[in-house]
Amino acid sequence: MDRRSFIAALSAAPFAARLETRPRLERPGVQLYTVRDAMAEDVDGTLATLAEIGYREVEMAGTYGMTPAAFRRSLDAAGLRAVSGHVDYPRQRGDVRRALDAAVELGHELLVVPWLPEDLRTADGYRSVAERLNRFGEAARGVGLRFGYHNHAFEFEETDGLTPMAVLLDETSPSLVDWQMDIFWTVHGGHLPMTWLERYPGRVTSVHIKDRTAGGDMVSVGDGVIDFGRILAAAEMQGLRYGFVEHDNPEDSIESVRRSFDSLMEGGAP
Repeated sequence: MDRRSFIAALSAAPFAARLETRPRLERPGVQLYTVRDAMAEDVDGTLATLAEIGYREVEMAGTYGMTPAAFRRSLDAAGLRAVSGHVDYPRQRGDVRRALDAAVELGHELLVVPWLPEDLRTADGYRSVAERLNRFGEAARGVGLRFGYHNHAFEFEETDGLTPMAVLLDETSPSLVDWQMDIFWTVHGGHLPMTWLERYPGRVTSVHIKDRTAGGDMVSVGDGVIDFGRILAAAEMQGLRYGFVEHDNPEDSIESVRRSFDSLMEGGAP
């Protein structure tokens, strides 16, 4: 598919019209990495603001120096649930146990590895990662958690004749390892999310929702060309559980998550 056709496929309808296919996913959650600047200044105040915007669920990326128990109290006070959390790729056996213990205390239902060290990004490296992800997934299942892997763009760059994302999905068990599809990075890597949903039905149980302009810039939801209504509806039909709004480097993080929430809820909030 050439670039013009690719962009056309992403933006076949105006944003408001595309929201008519909004899925049954009641409302989005938010990845707290987006508001890390505000969280560093005032955890409780930021969580309260997110709840005021309308968020009910968050995904974590650190506890800002707080213990899991203390952070859980702050979440409870704001009326928020941390249903998911990101955890560094485990290098040691103890890393897994610590991550699982913290996830349980925080009330997570899903634990996700969001990044791979560069030394592992070879054909053999990705295979070894898949093996370790299976073991991590089995340990997570043992404490009642789901486990997943979150992509960026590098997993779609051909490596030794292979597409790393395909290796990670083909060589992990669907019963142990979910895929948290980052919609922006999938598109930015030159691929259509719908194609991957069709190729690996049921693997995507959570998504990161962030928009992209035709020129490739990351923007708040509603300011780009990605057809979220179609993508989320298809994923929801396959078992999508959570969607988290995110923007890696917004100019105004609170305004960005507010804009994204309002755009996704346009057409009638539950």
